[in-house]
Formats: sequence, C-alpha cells, structure tokens
Amino acid sequence: MTGGLLSDEGHGAHAPDLRRELVEQLSAVPGLDVPGSRDLLISMLAERLPEVGDVRRHGSTRLDILEIVRSCLREPHGLRELADTLSLYAPGSAPVRRIGELAAAPAPSPAPDVLPVLPDTELREARALLDRVRHLDAHGLLYAAAEGLALPPLPVTGLGEAFDLLARANARPDGLLPVTVLIEHVSTALDDSEAHRTTAGALRAWNDTRAAALGLAPQLAAVRAELTRAAAAHPSPACLVVQLCRSGMDPDRYLLSHWRQIRPGPWRPERGEDRLVTLDEVPAAVGELVDRAEKEWAGRPGRPVLEFVLPFHLLNQPMEWLTSGSDLTTALCLTYPVVLRSLERMRATEHHRKWHNRWQQLLDSSETVCHWDTAGRRGHDAVRWSSTLVADERLISVALGAPPLRGPAGDRSPLETALRAGVPLAVWDRRPEPPAEFRRRAKRLLKGRAIELPQRVKQLRSEAATAAAAQRDVHVGRHLAVLFDDPNRLVDWSGSPGPADGSARGGHDDEGET
Repeated sequence: MTGGLLSDEGHGAHAPDLRRELVEQLSAVPGLDVPGSRDLLISMLAERLPEVGDVRRHGSTRLDILEIVRSCLREPHGLRELADTLSLYAPGSAPVRRIGELAAAPAPSPAPDVLPVLPDTELREARALLDRVRHLDAHGLLYAAAEGLALPPLPVTGLGEAFDLLARANARPDGLLPVTVLIEHVSTALDDSEAHRTTAGALRAWNDTRAAALGLAPQLAAVRAELTRAAAAHPSPACLVVQLCRSGMDPDRYLLSHWRQIRPGPWRPERGEDRLVTLDEVPAAVGELVDRAEKEWAGRPGRPVLEFVLPFHLLNQPMEWLTSGSDLTTALCLTYPVVLRSLERMRATEHHRKWHNRWQQLLDSSETVCHWDTAGRRGHDAVRWSSTLVADERLISVALGAPPLRGPAGDRSPLETALRAGVPLAVWDRRPEPPAEFRRRAKRLLKGRAIELPQRVKQLRSEAATAAAAQRDVHVGRHLAVLFDDPNRLVDWSGSPGPADGSARGGHDDEGET
C-alpha cells in the first residue's frame, strides 16, 4: 500500500485533545490569572527553553496560556520542561500533577487494526539512535521526509516523535518506508558534525539492512544520492520575504504577503497573514513585519536578509531605505542585506530551467561574470547584446546603464531580456542619468564570488549612509538597486496554502501585469 498516515494523530503529533487539556489544566494553576505571574512562569521556562522567552502576550489569561502551551509543544522535551518548571512554581497542586502525568505519558500505539510496518525491536533500535540527536530541526526534517503526507498542525518536539509519526505511514510509491527517508535526511544533516559521525553511520547501516531485506537497495541508493546533491547546495539564510501584487479590485492597493525563514538551512519559510495596503502604507507595514521577525530571530546569532518580490513597475522603488521600529531614522539596509526579486519571473515557469542553470553557474564560479549594458554608448547593437546574453550561460549578472523604468513609456527591455534568459543578478543606479562613478563602483562591487554580493552591497549602502552630509545624497550606494534572485527559494503567488515543491505558497495573483 502507498498513501498517507495509517492512524489518527496521537500524543506525538500533539493531538487537539492533548493541547486542549494542557490549556485547561494550566489555566487552573493557582496565580496564573495574574499577568505578572504568567510573566514569572515564562521567565522560568525561558531558563530551560530560550524560545519560550519570546512568547506573544495577549493580556488575556487563556490566550497567554495557549501561547505558552503552543511554544512548549514546539520544542524538543518542551512538555517535560513545562511540567518540571510548574513543579517549582506551584508544587503539589492538582493541575500541576496532571500536567506531569501528561508529560510522562508515552505516545499511543498505532490503531489495533493496523499492522506495524517493521518489528518493534527494529523500530526501537532506530529510535534509540535518533534520541541521541537533539540539535536538529525535527519538524523540518519530518516535513522533508513526509513528501506530501498530511502532517500535524504543530511541530513535533523531537526526532523520536517524528519517527513515531512516520512509522505509522504506508510505503512510498518506490517502496521505501517514510521512516527510511527520515533517517537518510538525519544522517545527511549529521555529516558535518564530528561528534555525530558514529550516529550517522549507525543510522545508515540500519537503513542498509532494512533496504537489503526488502529488496530496496537501489531505491535507497537513489534517495541517498539525491540528498547528497541537495546537501551541497548553498543553504538558505534566515530571511524575511515581502511580496507585493497589485489588487485586481483596486489598482491603487496592493496585496502584501510575507514569509519568514526563522533559521538558516533548508528552505522552509513560514507564511504570515496577507493584507491590502496602498503604496503609502507599505513602509509602516514592512516595519511591523521586520520587528515581528526580529522577535522570532531573537537568541539566534546570524545575519538575516530582507527580500522584496516585486512586480516590474515597482523594481525601481528604494525599498532598502525603508525604516522600522521606534528609531525611524535607521534604514533597513544598515541592519540587513536588502535585495529585490522578480514577481513576473517567479510566475513564468517556462524560464525556470534557464534560471536554475545560471544560478548553478553563480554558485560554482569564483568570480561574478557581468554583461554590461551598452545602451546609449557608441556602437550599441541591441540585438547583439541580447543574443550574447542568451547564448552564454557564464554571464550570471547584468549591469544596466539606466533604470529599468525611465520616462512615461518606460525602458525596461534589457532587464526583461536578462530575466527571461535566467540571469539571477542585476544592478543599476536608480537615477535617470547615472553618473560615471556608478560603473567604477559597480565593477568593484561585482568582484569576487557572487553569492557573497548581498553582504558587499550592505557595506556600500552603509558607506552612503555614514558619508559626510554633502556627499550622502549623491553617493552611489544611496541609489544602487540590486536584484539577487535564487530560483531554489520560491514563494508562490498562486494562493494555494502550504509549501510544495520547494516553494512557499501564499499570496494571491491579483497583479494585472504579465
């Protein structure tokens, strides 16, 4: 058989009944009806579970408690830590004793009418190996291994729970069990850790034995090779992606969608709520999103990136100079690398193969090979320029001689040609008549590996912001636009919920342009 899960959600999947009882019991703990007492509990929990320290407060007892429960259930061993903390906060009370019982309860067994896919002894052997690993993103690995299976709405709290969930699932079309695929994902993730090499080897040996017994060694080898190739790809940074689409109902309003990648690694962004805004309302809306994302990034070192997926007519807008937070004088580009992405190309799947090819060139190349726009220069031949760009996939970037939108009619053909050819990187000066200095600074900017360009751009923009007053507004960094577009990190405009095929679906196609 192939298909979905064999039984309904249980403890390991945080069934709604468990979550509901936890909320009821925690609401009955003495003192938690007072906001200060809830703050104390959150502070105590944060000593064990740092992620809980940023839990959202609503000012309502039940809503605050629901947030505490949800946050604990997202963390490995979070329920156990909640029970232990409550034993200090309100020892001996009946609700605390009940929460302790819930934390200690094992996950329920599969339904009686479902035969186990593997003997219990073999399942216990694999689970024991997985229990040694507590630092990986268990829910992300579960999502990667499930490949379309229905998953619980809340994250699992460890690899053991992920394993238990998939152990109740039918085989894939190729015959491999989902638990086998999960173990391959975990093994690949452990390859870079010297401390876990032994565990990775033991997990692969377990898979080899099961696959050989079932006659599935070729299928396992294929999955292993695929994951090895994927592991070599450049990981996604923590980032906030903001997308604007013009509303078909009101041409003066835009649908603002956004996604948050909480931690670096595989591309698994979380989609937020959409909202309709005017262009004048975009700065405040983006500022709110950035502040909210920072709360989720809190406690994690790193360098998040901000990306704006825009329709063509907005690509010349200086999004990097928007501000956020209470300090309204600090532009986003002083804190984050800020880049643009093309909404139209994200939709146009007929160009995606070429886009992937050029992106791979970008990753493999030690230098940024640029095709300079010759428009307006002596001897300019538009056909030759376009043909050269299309024919040579080593050209991974273009530098435009003028903004992609200029004058009432616009002049965007060089950038359109580059996007259709799959070029992932483009730079230009937003001013109608870019100064000669732009070419010199752009050449310097494009030296070195292209994948590192967003960080170099951030430095140039910082130079502009900190320049002397007389130079600040004319500095190239103040007017530099950068399109840096990774085809492996799609956010889909179709409106379908949930991630699929490497994309994070969301938003809505109200944009009137093609």
